[in-house]
Amino acid sequence: MKNLMFYGTTDYGFDISKSDEEKFKELSANFSTFVMTYGKEQKQIQHPFVNITYLKKPKYLITQYLYFYLLNYKNLNRYVEDNKINIISAKDPISAFLPIILKTFNKKEIKIVIEHHGDFLDLLLNQRNFYLKRIIKIISMIISNFTYKKCDLLRGVEETATKELANKYNQKYIYFPAWVDHTIFTNNKMTRNNFLIVGNVIPRKGILFLIKQFHIFSSTNNNIYDLKIVGNTPNKDYLKKCQDFINENKIQNIHFIGSVDSENISDLMNSSLLLLMASSYEGLPRVLIESSLCGLPSLSSSIRGISSPFGDQGGTLLYKYNNSSDFHQKLNEFINNKTLQEELSKKCQKLGAELAGENMFLNNWIRVEQILYE
Repeated sequence: MKNLMFYGTTDYGFDISKSDEEKFKELSANFSTFVMTYGKEQKQIQHPFVNITYLKKPKYLITQYLYFYLLNYKNLNRYVEDNKINIISAKDPISAFLPIILKTFNKKEIKIVIEHHGDFLDLLLNQRNFYLKRIIKIISMIISNFTYKKCDLLRGVEETATKELANKYNQKYIYFPAWVDHTIFTNNKMTRNNFLIVGNVIPRKGILFLIKQFHIFSSTNNNIYDLKIVGNTPNKDYLKKCQDFINENKIQNIHFIGSVDSENISDLMNSSLLLLMASSYEGLPRVLIESSLCGLPSLSSSIRGISSPFGDQGGTLLYKYNNSSDFHQKLNEFINNKTLQEELSKKCQKLGAELAGENMFLNNWIRVEQILYE
């Protein structure tokens, strides 16, 4: 049994969620699992299925990145030695920098996997407000080029983008979706009467576009539907633009819910008629797997990572990116056709089960191990 470590700044919390517990429980059938991440304080917690070490999160964003990604060498070295880590899965190419340094210069017998969830620099620079963006971009590109060349495997969530990256750096690769808890996300046969957006309120997600289009649709349908927006709000300037539009137009049926746990997201998906997306870029969106398992169809921009497999196989109507008229044509087609609604719901449930059924995540990580040690 190999010792597998996840390295990145995902805060699982000192009391991990039921969904995260299920993930680590599933992995425990073949791996001893460890995590090093940030928390509110420095702490180590031994859960039944995972050992999590929390480093105290610094106050300022730039300090957080510098400390975890560049100055955490001693902590990481000691942790790898003490726990006899065999495989390190880095959340992104920057997270992989210290593990790669550890392996390259300390000659550690470890395998490094870099996760690929989409355009990393776009996610990094556009999700939050950074000063000196140009300098940060240059430094990030230098580090990424180094880590991509030195890692042992790329693990992506979508085939085409992952294959392109692997070919660029002459690396082995594997692709499979991020973890989705099929025990939480399931069709509960609830009454569906809302529209739903799930995702960070940032420009790349096109939230303002969706708010404007829903307002037009709702106004012509006697405002009988509500739109609920679930997700973090890391870009305050963009959030203000969204709120200003709502306030200026005196809109009463659009609600920001904020960040909620998986159980509540599942309930919201089960009480919704349609999931809306307007992303300019995605890897393989986990939210579409979650909504699929709940039998919730979606209306999304026609972009890579969504067109296939969700548009081709599973319950997603596609419209031309940022095209208002095409958006409304597809939306009205959906609303006025009950048969279409039922067909899309069945198709997305089928695809969701194929992507995130029982033991799928474990089996995919076993494949990772086989590739690393073949």
